[in-house]
Amino acid sequence: MSCLRRFNFLKGKVIATANTTYLDKYVESFISKNVSNAKNVTYSTAVILLVLLAASYGSFSINSKAISPDPDTIFYRIDTSIRTMGNQFWMQSLDFLRQRRAKLKKVKCYIIVDETYDSYTGKLLRKEKRHKDKLTQEEKFLLKYVHKYKPKEGDTGSYKYLVFAIVYGNTRRVLRVKALRRKERYKDFIVTTLIELKKEVNYECVLFDRGFYDGSFVEKLKKHKIPFILRAKISKTMKKEYGFYKNWKCYTDFPIGTNGEGNLILGADYTGGKRMKWAFITNLKFENWFKVRELYKKRWNIENIFKATDGIQLRAQTNNPTTRMFCVCLSFLFYNAWQAKHKKKITLLNFVMRILESFLALIIKTAENIDFFRDKLRLNLPFWDRIIETI
Repeated sequence: MSCLRRFNFLKGKVIATANTTYLDKYVESFISKNVSNAKNVTYSTAVILLVLLAASYGSFSINSKAISPDPDTIFYRIDTSIRTMGNQFWMQSLDFLRQRRAKLKKVKCYIIVDETYDSYTGKLLRKEKRHKDKLTQEEKFLLKYVHKYKPKEGDTGSYKYLVFAIVYGNTRRVLRVKALRRKERYKDFIVTTLIELKKEVNYECVLFDRGFYDGSFVEKLKKHKIPFILRAKISKTMKKEYGFYKNWKCYTDFPIGTNGEGNLILGADYTGGKRMKWAFITNLKFENWFKVRELYKKRWNIENIFKATDGIQLRAQTNNPTTRMFCVCLSFLFYNAWQAKHKKKITLLNFVMRILESFLALIIKTAENIDFFRDKLRLNLPFWDRIIETI
């Protein structure tokens, strides 16, 4: 193995080492303490990894049905919370920015803030609508994180996450993730995070989609001198009184609702052969206002992140928001590691598969009975024989 990576998510660190001798000793010690084929064995972390690998490779879901072995027991081993995971991810990102402070000073950095959704197909929302008086206390808690928005056909709802990402050069990296409750007011959280980021990296501006178009939010960004470009919702006033033309124009002190105002930038261009009208709010200054539209294109970087991580995310058919948060954060951790070292050499999916194959090979390497894992867990992995051949 040319390079092995051990992901220690619970400690919020990604440890890389080329010292395979040390890693082999660590794994051997770990397995001797955690792996057993005794009939009364509690599923260990090693067995948990095997089940996760089997599920992710076959595009299966982890659910809470009582089958043998019970997949949901995997997550009972994770002693953490949504807040803890979010804080650990954030601390790791701050360490990353501090270690690369000198490099980041030499390039232009952009922060992108957006929301993403994780599909939910459970029945809690239906029960809430039809039998609200029969909800248990646990179900009431779980429902705080289940949103009514349905991102895909067949969904009954979704889980919602606020994501911060940084873009510089050809590199993208997720910096922070927050699981959002229903009707949660999180605009102050965004501002606080951006203020903290300003201490670590001198970003050019922050890019927002029109879902963040709000007068009071704009005023908070201006108050704290946070440079931003925010796509505005096109109103009748913009169409009738100002219009959208090839020559982009700025209209100062444009009222945003009843509690804010900002510099409105209007213009039109041809995107994909179709004439598109654009409206933005910004506190930046440009000689050519079309530059706002050019910078805003960088916001699509976060959409690319969501698309990529959606392909490697472990699907968890559970109501537990902590389990959901774990799966989302894990996919972002894999993405960040891939961006840091391997994106030019290997695809993201192959990168993840190599990591999992390496872990599996190391676990099996010191196991007394290889067939025990395959038979006990009923694993049917296409690369199983290839892994055994490498031992």
